[in-house]
Amino acid sequence: MSSARPNILWLMTDEQRCDSLGCYGSPWARTPYLDRLAKEGVLFETAITPAPVCMPARTSLLSGQYPAQTGVWHNDGEVESASAHLVSSFRDAGYQTASFGKQHYAPDSMGTAAFGTESGSCLSEHVGYYGYAEQHDESQYDVLKYPQDNFNWIFGGRFPAPAEETAEAQAIEGAMQWLDARERNDPFFLRISFNGPHTPVAPPAPFDELISPESITLPSAAESRPAGCSDWVTNELARCESSEPLSDQQIQRMRQCYYGEVAYLDTQFGRLLEHMRARGLLDNCIVVYVSDHGTHLGDYGLVQKQTFFEPVVNVPFIFWAPERIKSGLRYQTPVETQSLMPSLLELAGIGPVASRCAPSLAPSLESDCEPEPRPLFSELKLQSFRPHIRHEGRLVMVRHENWKLSVCLDPEVHDAALYDLNNDPYERNNRAADPECHNRRETLLRLVVEHLNDAGSGEQIES
Repeated sequence: MSSARPNILWLMTDEQRCDSLGCYGSPWARTPYLDRLAKEGVLFETAITPAPVCMPARTSLLSGQYPAQTGVWHNDGEVESASAHLVSSFRDAGYQTASFGKQHYAPDSMGTAAFGTESGSCLSEHVGYYGYAEQHDESQYDVLKYPQDNFNWIFGGRFPAPAEETAEAQAIEGAMQWLDARERNDPFFLRISFNGPHTPVAPPAPFDELISPESITLPSAAESRPAGCSDWVTNELARCESSEPLSDQQIQRMRQCYYGEVAYLDTQFGRLLEHMRARGLLDNCIVVYVSDHGTHLGDYGLVQKQTFFEPVVNVPFIFWAPERIKSGLRYQTPVETQSLMPSLLELAGIGPVASRCAPSLAPSLESDCEPEPRPLFSELKLQSFRPHIRHEGRLVMVRHENWKLSVCLDPEVHDAALYDLNNDPYERNNRAADPECHNRRETLLRLVVEHLNDAGSGEQIES
């Protein structure tokens, strides 16, 4: 093992499901570069996002803390985080830090950016969230839009310009230029953050048709919305994110473009990895791969995110560093992705971090021991620019010992959903009102209450 401080490469996507990667068992995925990282590194089979929505999750990943600690519960408004970005610890240790692509996190309480250099954009100039640029005739690109006024998300289509003009290709180009121009005597911490496969989903040819729709077989048991799911899903979220307006053929097209987009992103990550490998920059480098949260693709009767169902809260999480961590391990114990920064700090010999941050996974990464099991949490507010949503309560999920409980905390604890993931992996049977599960429900609810009371907000919650 090299005694020099390792370089850090953080590869990140937005709204990516685990079943989009071959290394997570997807037979239709086309992701050789990321699969290689998993094969040569450590893959976590279950990694829970701190929040199933963009800005809260991204802020938590940077701080190692939950939304209840950062104060960032939703995407709306100019919110400042009450927590520090842990990238600053790398800067203090002499690292050059940079992030290319999508940023979309809350600045800290001092208004400070996380990275010394931040460049790039979420989207290209050719395709927006709800439409193609004026010079492009959408009828020529097999575009699929969500048929709802004001939110015509682009769920499928073909990129209307050369592939090198995608935002992802431009982010990779900027990162490679930064690597080649930087001061070589100091280590670097580089993040590549793609908007994809978040909407607009419009991969360049041939990726928009690379994967046959017939080969994509999501579990049939999870295609519809469960009858007993949370009221806030049925009465609030489903009104603006239901899959019912889409035909079966449109859902197939949405899935084809989504998984094709991930295949395209894999090639872009591969460009960067090969660029670095040719220059010896991977010789003493820790690579981590993660997404902020997942998404629905018509499964559970929904599109988009903002639920606690497994395709949304369970995300890819991979570490690679042949000189520093074990190789070829797949850990079964569920973990939380906001352990990312504490783990990198410890692996780089900079830690430890504050006790209120997520625990480091470095001991498991450096050995062949499963992480210590612990309760895992994810948090959300539905406050949103979507006009149909009027729900403002805090929503919290806990997962422990293969049971999952979610509740709304406001104005008091209510709307519980309890699932036995061992016997009900697709979350069809809400057992919150089942007398046989009373003790289990109360135990998990007590964990939620203790978790929120320990967050430091000063407000005490009663169960």
